Amino acid sequence: MCGIAGMAGMEDKALLGRMLASLSHRGPDDSGTYQSKGVLLGHRRLSIIDLSTGKQPIFNEDGDSCVIFNGEIYNYRELRKELEKKGHRFSTQSDTETIVHAYEEYGEECVLKLNGEFAFAIWDDTKKRLFLARDRAGVKPLFYAPLGNAILFASEVKAILQHESVKKDIDTKALHQLLNLRYIAEDRTMFTAIKKLLPGHTLTWSRGKFMVKRYWKPELKIIEKPEAWHIAKLRATLETTMERYAIADVPVGAFLSGGLDTSTVVALMSPHLKEMKTFCMGFNQPTDEFKDARTVSEKFGTDHREMVIETDLVKELPRMIWSIDSPKRNLWPYFVNKAVAKHTKVVVGGSGGDEVLGGYIYRYQWLEKTIEERKKAKAKQISEARKAAATIISSQKIGEECKLKEFGKLTAKDNAELYTLNAHENKLFSSKEYLKKVYGESLKPVPEIKSLFVPYFKDKNQTPVENMMVCEFASKMPDDLLSVDDATSMAHSLEARSPFLDAELIETCFAIPTRYKIADQGKMILRKAMRGVLPKETLEKKKWGFIPNTQSLYQNELKGLAKDILPQGSVVKEGYLKKDFIQKILASKPSDKLTMHYNYIWAATCFELWHRMYIEGDVRKPELKIDALL
Repeated sequence: MCGIAGMAGMEDKALLGRMLASLSHRGPDDSGTYQSKGVLLGHRRLSIIDLSTGKQPIFNEDGDSCVIFNGEIYNYRELRKELEKKGHRFSTQSDTETIVHAYEEYGEECVLKLNGEFAFAIWDDTKKRLFLARDRAGVKPLFYAPLGNAILFASEVKAILQHESVKKDIDTKALHQLLNLRYIAEDRTMFTAIKKLLPGHTLTWSRGKFMVKRYWKPELKIIEKPEAWHIAKLRATLETTMERYAIADVPVGAFLSGGLDTSTVVALMSPHLKEMKTFCMGFNQPTDEFKDARTVSEKFGTDHREMVIETDLVKELPRMIWSIDSPKRNLWPYFVNKAVAKHTKVVVGGSGGDEVLGGYIYRYQWLEKTIEERKKAKAKQISEARKAAATIISSQKIGEECKLKEFGKLTAKDNAELYTLNAHENKLFSSKEYLKKVYGESLKPVPEIKSLFVPYFKDKNQTPVENMMVCEFASKMPDDLLSVDDATSMAHSLEARSPFLDAELIETCFAIPTRYKIADQGKMILRKAMRGVLPKETLEKKKWGFIPNTQSLYQNELKGLAKDILPQGSVVKEGYLKKDFIQKILASKPSDKLTMHYNYIWAATCFELWHRMYIEGDVRKPELKIDALL
């Protein structure tokens, strides 16, 4: 994986230099640039494939089109053969070169030929056209900022901020999403001037105008065949996928929790590698999975390491925020990737497995049961629930809000609201009265969070659970989970791969009838497909999260930092968050009932640190002293 940056409609070599410098962690091995009239492209390289001749930009035969690329194309060998038969001549062994030749042959439809994780930019000098694209699932990020007739783009927001004309106005709708969901949805970023190119989309700029176009969207195209047929199909696709994702000219490692997804990756990929390094992480808590991972490692003969993650949250929090350019708080993979990067340049994980194969079984069951409860509920019950919720919202008892989720089961207006209530952390999103206690005037008005998810629940040809599956894949997965994977791995110059998001595997999984996925423990069809390969205890293992204890973390590390910086901090003074509510939480006695509020303090602390870096500080200065923020 690498970092890309550039501009069209303007030429500023010094700016491009600053942009590339801000992305040096994404590509410490090499850099390259391209310049033509009114365009500059730049690339930072982390060398994984074709170490000797894969330097970018890479050109077509005539030299009138070139590409800069972040990611991997896993079907590049097959695609290369197809293009060579059509007369294309290759000068490298790189997967990158297939992109520019595919563009030559198929134009903007070239994206449909690519199976991989990618964000790339092609400059077509003949047509004076800039073409940007992002992969289907959104594994690799790409951001852009229109500037009059010009456009800037980069792998990270901080690179675009190197231009003095990009305004640093906070997008309060994005902030509202982040405080409630833990991620920023849609095409927003923390800045109104900067947008993200969405998964499965392209952007074309030419002569001062640009257009964003969707080329792919997630859809369940279920094939009604016997379960045995789908099991065989899934197993075969998994095997070819894992072989594809083993491609590299450097050693490949793998996360190994001992759970179903990572164990499947290790089992089917290890035969294609001379040696596979595996890594199991824990927090020195009863929930650690070292024993489960050891069982799988011993079976498949991997070079295994067990690592206890020392969080040191207070010290590292500013660097974690810097890595992802937003006041995001759920960044635990930062510590994991930091540890793994000492041993390998490429690591493979299980991201996407839950989304494509029905892993969130407890959410599905909750949604189905709650819909039934609402159907049976009487008007009196609903009225009483609304009154109880209103009483809690206006109450001064800070620990009572945790009950609102139960009342929300009855008072939710539709399935989209139910989904939002259950699947996301702040259960109070629908209460404007509650937000009045939390938000200052700078955060109003704000839209309802559930409006983000309403479109996904309109398909009456699908069950609510199927609507939810598509929703998770299209929203939370790329905007939350994958963005964290990318930012926290690249912060340590580590390439993270997600084979469950292979284009062919997605198609296979989206064709499987839902009943085969969500029976019993969830992902049942994957458990059956891996029988005889994985140990019995692995196949029967329940889903297990990878997070530390929130209350312990708050009391031992976060509370002291929050007391030091929040009450007199900028986000309070500038009217984003209310001081009295923050102080009320900080002064409260420790309680499990306050977990939601601890998460709010955590988010508020991240916002304050981000504000000091990105608004009060100058991200255009590479010598910005992050440690001085504390």
